[in-house]
Amino acid sequence: MEKITINYYLYFLGFLFFAFGASLMLKKGLLATRLLGFQFLQLGIQLYCSYYIQVPIIFEHPNYFRIISPLFYLIGPLSYLFQHFLLYPERKFKRVYFLHFLPFAFHFLEFVPLYLSPESIKLAEISEVVKESTFNTHYSNFGLISMSTHIYLKGLSYIAYMIWTAYELFAYYQSVSKSFLLKNRLIVFWLTGDLVLKIIVLGCHIAFNIIYHDHIQTVARDFLYAGEFAIMALFLFLNPRLLDGPYLKGLVFQHSHREIQEKVDAPMYFDAEKSRINVKNKSILEKLDRYFESEFIFLKPNISLNLVAQSLKIKPRLIRISLQEELDFSFTDYVNSWRIQYAEEQCRDNPRWKSYKIEVIATESGFGTRQSFNAAVKKLKGVSPGQYFAKYLN
Repeated sequence: MEKITINYYLYFLGFLFFAFGASLMLKKGLLATRLLGFQFLQLGIQLYCSYYIQVPIIFEHPNYFRIISPLFYLIGPLSYLFQHFLLYPERKFKRVYFLHFLPFAFHFLEFVPLYLSPESIKLAEISEVVKESTFNTHYSNFGLISMSTHIYLKGLSYIAYMIWTAYELFAYYQSVSKSFLLKNRLIVFWLTGDLVLKIIVLGCHIAFNIIYHDHIQTVARDFLYAGEFAIMALFLFLNPRLLDGPYLKGLVFQHSHREIQEKVDAPMYFDAEKSRINVKNKSILEKLDRYFESEFIFLKPNISLNLVAQSLKIKPRLIRISLQEELDFSFTDYVNSWRIQYAEEQCRDNPRWKSYKIEVIATESGFGTRQSFNAAVKKLKGVSPGQYFAKYLN
């Protein structure tokens, strides 16, 4: 009775997570927000169903049998994709990403015959599970792969995605400057802390399975997962700006954005048509900034306005107008500004760059030649590259 009472709390916690997930799914913004909402929806359903699969309640509600098993294949992919699209918000969800959900789809489809079976057949399956004292049975009349095999596949999937998530996170940290990480220290703390929590949950789950042989009781596992997501939700509730993604690096266009907003907000400057144009320009520049920020597209010497416009699905003419009206920049000036800032950050924060010659700095920053590098620095900074970078180089 005590175990059932404990699971009753998880039952209501499932409703809370489901509602929170639904609110994130409906929230406008980054794709990462909806992926996080999907995670909370998945956990809410899992906790809700966990109440009904406990013995002896499962005998009264046999239709919940094996419902949550496929959901475990979603934990790793959703966690990875959420982080991926939060760090790289301008990337589009391609069809290839659906491959992440194939294990879930396969596991769900192999149990469709069970889900559609009469309750009497489900009760017979449940009785066998109770006899073996584990949901991870070796033999069953349903499923192409035994549940004992699935438990290992789920564990390997979770570990693989955790390693993948950790690798991408720390590769991202290595690719940006220290000043950028300092500016985004809150999101760094959030993502790193959540990764640590996932490792702790995994370790506790493995220890729990080793120590206890009765795997039917899944209360501890559910509380571990619920605790991890509760901490994530609380941190997000206190810092809702996290779902906007990392702050931009802050070139001259951030100052321009503030000027745009001031013009829109100030009554003395109010003009409906001009305000509409400014907001549109600001939106285009923010998408452009975010794309350059996350993809480092400026490091490609052959970058062109048409290629960028095609990737962002914005007409080249509109990008050109926004840059000219708000920044007084040509597209080439805009690209070169990113390259110069990148070179400046690397020379300041990366010890290896401090020994580079100007020619190497030029090529590593995306400039095709030293001549184009010299011309860009002279035009945008007013001095030669040697003078501008002298304070950073050995």
